[in-house]
Amino acid sequence: MSRYLPYWCYYLHQGMLTALILQGVVGYFRHQGLDLASLSLLSLTFLPWIGKFLWAPWCERHSLRLRGNHYLGSLVLLQLCMALTLLAIGFLAPEYSLYPIMAGLMLLALLSASHDIYADGITITTCDAAGRPFANTAQVGGSYLGIVFGSLVFLFLAEHWGWRTGFIGMATVSLLLLLPVGLLPASNSIDEPAVKPKLDRSSFTELWPALCLTAIYYLAMRGLMAIQTVLLMDNGMSLAQLGLASTLYSTVASAIGVLLGGWMARRFGAWRCLLPAMLLHALIALAAALGARVYDLAAWLVVFSLVNIAAAIGFVTLYNLLMGVVRPHQPASDYALLQSVDAAIAMLASIAALQSAHYLGYPPLLAVLASIAFICLWPAWRLCRRLERATPPSPSFPPAHEVIHAHL
Repeated sequence: MSRYLPYWCYYLHQGMLTALILQGVVGYFRHQGLDLASLSLLSLTFLPWIGKFLWAPWCERHSLRLRGNHYLGSLVLLQLCMALTLLAIGFLAPEYSLYPIMAGLMLLALLSASHDIYADGITITTCDAAGRPFANTAQVGGSYLGIVFGSLVFLFLAEHWGWRTGFIGMATVSLLLLLPVGLLPASNSIDEPAVKPKLDRSSFTELWPALCLTAIYYLAMRGLMAIQTVLLMDNGMSLAQLGLASTLYSTVASAIGVLLGGWMARRFGAWRCLLPAMLLHALIALAAALGARVYDLAAWLVVFSLVNIAAAIGFVTLYNLLMGVVRPHQPASDYALLQSVDAAIAMLASIAALQSAHYLGYPPLLAVLASIAFICLWPAWRLCRRLERATPPSPSFPPAHEVIHAHL
């Protein structure tokens, strides 16, 4: 199982940076008294994740090889650049350099989104169908584990030893996470593809069922997760309690979901797990809607525990499926396009849910989310059938023992 350690490391790195930008830095500046209007500018760091499909083909065409792997050289180079960027931001004075710091964080988000293109390319081209559930578990689990470093560890260091120490700590972790890359197997092919990766009309026409499925799969969960923090606070939870609850949700609850999702994908296959996972999402949304006017804080804590578990199961299941539908000549580019759709839906669903909660209240919003979750089951079933018929029954990549043998 040591061959999966590099996957955990580079996905943990991405989760760490996302949490650092959206939680760690936000918490630090808010503690220093920065207004919410200025903090809202950090939402712009979503943009590279939404738009990364635009430059993913270029990244794939110009990827740097290392140790027999198509994408590893580029991934290592980008991670080194991110470590240097973290150090540079740490040496800026937060009291006087707000906008330079925000520019540095935007650069960090751009590098991280590009790093993800190569990380996904490595995962897809070094795992066969049997090993993919383990890789998807690392993908989702590593991202959640990174939240602990980017939020809790950074804030602890910054509170006790200052802003600079917090960023030096993050840069150190970034470099340490490069150490296990030697365990990665070689890519499944050493030949250059006959067709160069590119973004064109075929990217949308050939992948449209997967794009549509990605768009509708998480709608209810995205809405519920968007209002999680504010709903708990409105039900009387203090900031300290909220921090503890958020940590438990991002670690314990999500770990349970990741392990369950990985086991389900290995035991039953991603195709058979996808619709049951969506049905679970719909039932949880229905339970939230039915109890919207009567649940107390303890009940909502249970509901959102289930939300985080179900969301993690869904992430592992869908990502497993999507890695099997990308085209062999440009796996990283196709996967980036699918993830960009996911990121765009996440941002839009978050904005829509919070706006609806503000103007309509929680009960109507939860009723709408439950309705959407059940309505999406039918088109998801049709899309799954279409994708399953179009996907070759044999794995697109060589068996695990052949991949490892190529590395040796």
